[in-house]
Order: sequence, then structure tokens, then C-alpha cells
Amino acid sequence: MRTIGSSDISTSLSGMGRRLRVACSPAARIYRFLQESQWYSAEQFRAYQFSELHQVIRRAYETVPYYRTLMEVYGLHPEQLRSLDDIRRLPMLTAEEIRKHHQELLSDDLLWSFSEPAMNQVSGVPVPFHYDLYNLGFEAALMRRQYRWAGLGRWDRIATLKSERITASQLRKGIFWHFSLAENRLRMSAHHLSVNNAGRYIRALRYYQPRALDGYPSVLYVLSKVMLQKNIRFAMAAVLTSSETLLPAQRSVIQKAFSSPVFDYYDMKERAAAIHTCEYGRYHIIPEYSLVELITNDETKGDYVEIVGTSLTNRAMPMIRYRAGDLVKMSRKSCPCGRCMPVVEHIVGHGNDYVVTPSGKLIGRLDRIFREAPNLRDVQIYQPDREHLVLRIVPDRYFKDYDGTAILEKLKKVLGEEIRVEIERRSSIPATNGGKHKTVISDVNAYTEL
Repeated sequence: MRTIGSSDISTSLSGMGRRLRVACSPAARIYRFLQESQWYSAEQFRAYQFSELHQVIRRAYETVPYYRTLMEVYGLHPEQLRSLDDIRRLPMLTAEEIRKHHQELLSDDLLWSFSEPAMNQVSGVPVPFHYDLYNLGFEAALMRRQYRWAGLGRWDRIATLKSERITASQLRKGIFWHFSLAENRLRMSAHHLSVNNAGRYIRALRYYQPRALDGYPSVLYVLSKVMLQKNIRFAMAAVLTSSETLLPAQRSVIQKAFSSPVFDYYDMKERAAAIHTCEYGRYHIIPEYSLVELITNDETKGDYVEIVGTSLTNRAMPMIRYRAGDLVKMSRKSCPCGRCMPVVEHIVGHGNDYVVTPSGKLIGRLDRIFREAPNLRDVQIYQPDREHLVLRIVPDRYFKDYDGTAILEKLKKVLGEEIRVEIERRSSIPATNGGKHKTVISDVNAYTEL
């Protein structure tokens, strides 16, 4: 294996920065609250949500120009809020509206905030998103509770299999991970895992001995499938999945390879809803985090309803009645854990396909490629076969040829040189029947050779 190197030092410094931000936030206080609030009754949750919602509405009216105008038009001033249902007097917020009015959606009394791009579910291009230190602390505390539900302690060593930047020097050496001493975390790259190099990942796990693994379902499935084919087992206390829809077949294979239950969790980039898994393996909508409406409309089918969320924790850029387009199937059964949180049977979200390279790499979460892409109104990747990708773009009037070249270079850094990519300009890209945009559409069966 290997000793600690410069890349690990850099990763540890970045990890220390993340820990310092959390330490400066009220995360510890919020975690103590969450440990108590998880046992609230249904009535207590409703009272808590109404109190927090009233503050959200009041603050939005006083400090956010977009909502001040909206509330004047629809007649919902803070003092007129009498119940949780009153929020429905306001129209739903879409990603396209965020993109058009993001400056007007920012609170004007914060001296600073954090920002990151979140993908627009309508067009696939970046939407600027802002959050404050309180929201950062709430996120950290909530994830700490999810890990606690999975049986993990605060200082347990965790391995992640997600989007990580790997240097060219590491790639030449066949090293696809960093170790962060500051976080006691092994950060492995999901984008470089393939059937051919999965053995290196397995050896890294054996060397670092993490107690749990947290990653994308599609990538964990590939790793688990290889392990089972080689008759390898690696016992974990828990495996956590997120960012993609977890399929039943994926859950079964991952559980078998790691001799561990799988705890799937759902979080919106826009921080308007969260669904976590308790120790009994049931999904719960998190009521302390947001007010979630379950909407039935023409796009929902059968027992599925659409999630519309109002954040109760973000003061920098309030999300009120945000519509991400994700669906859930609610359960009619209570959970044996005893928590009075709504129980979800199935989540349908993050419905993008994956790119499959000729060497068998399964690459998802390609939306990050377009987060800094300028001068695009719409974008989509289409894969007709393993050797070929078509990058469909709808440019705006400022788009130049070098913008397209920059995107291609970023794609090649993630996909490598083995797959051919061409750009196809279009006047528009149609949405799915459900009205959502898919960043990746693939005609390749990702699992035929696994």
C-alpha cells in the first residue's frame, strides 16, 4: 500500500477547513436539539414547524425582495399566517424561477454567506444557491444524527465513494483516493472506479479499515458486484447511499458484499427537504428540517406524490414551496422505531442515467461538469453506445466556440480519452413526460457486463 503523501496533506488541510466551519457553526447545539426533537409527538412537530415557518415568512417578507413582492401580490403577510396550510396561498418556486431571480431571492441583511451551484432540474444548467452558517450547522448536525441512526459514532472512520478530485500524478500511480487525517475519512473517487481497477479500491479499504462506507448507489453496486464475483467480503457496520435513486437490486448486492444494512438518505441541493433512514431501515421525512407538502397532480401516478419543500433552516436564501420534481410513495404503516415522522416507502428522484466507458467505468453525477459552464441555456449528454457521446447544447447569444472546447476538456478529464465526444447544437432539448430534464440519457445497459 502507501504512506501518507502530499495529496493526503492537502486533503487533510481541506478537511480541517470543513471541520473549522462546522465548529464555528451552531452544529453542536443543533445536534443536542435533534437528539431530543426526534421523539416529539406529531402535535409537537406541528407546533415546532408553525413557529419556525412564521419566522421564515416574517424574515422573507422583511429581507428578501422576491418574497416581499410575492406576498404583497398574494396577500400573505407574516401576521396573516394562521396555520401551516396558509403557505399554499403562495405559488410554488421552481429552479427556473431561482435562476431568473436569484439576486432578488437573497436576504439583504446578511453580511456574508456560503454559495455553491446547484443543478437546474428544468434546464440542466447551474443555479446559484446560497446558505448561511446556521444552515451549514444544521446540515452537519442532521448528518451526524443519520450516522447515529446507522449505529456510527462521531469519530468513527468513514470511507466515501463520491466525487473527488484526483491528480494526474495519482492516476499514473493507480491511486484513486485521498485520506483526510483531520476528518479521519478516506475519500475515494467514484468517477475512476471500473471493473478492471476495483481491486485497488478493495485493497485501500482493507488498508484503511473504515467502519462504514458512504457513496453513490451505482458505484457501490459495481464495487460490490466485483467483490462477490471474486468471493470477497468486507464487513462494515453500515453502508450509506445518497444522490441517486437506490434500486432494490443494488441494495441487495451491496448488503451481501459488505454484510451490512444499507441506510439510504435523500437531501436536496437546495436544502428544502430531507429524508433519512432509521435503525429499522424505514425512510422518514425530517420535520425539523423543512415543511414538506405532498402534492398530487397530473404528473404523479398511482400512490406517488410530489415533494414540495419549504426550508426552515436557511436564512441566506429561503426556499419557500420549492418544487424539485422528485416523487415519493408514502407508507400507510407506522415505524417500530417509535418516531412520529412521516414514513416513506419509496423515493423516485435524481433520475439521471450513467455514462459507461469502453473499459467498464460507470460514471454518474456528471452535472458538476456544467456548474461553471458559461453561456448555455440548456445542456444534455446522450450516449448511443460505449464508444460515443453526444453533448447536446442550447447556446445563448454570447456562446463562443471556446466555451464548447472548455466543456469538452472538462468531460475528458472525467471520462478519459477512450470515449469520443462530439457537440451537437440545438434550439431546444425536450423534457421527459414528467416535465423533468435529464442531464444524461444513455442507451447503454450499464450492468450487462457486471
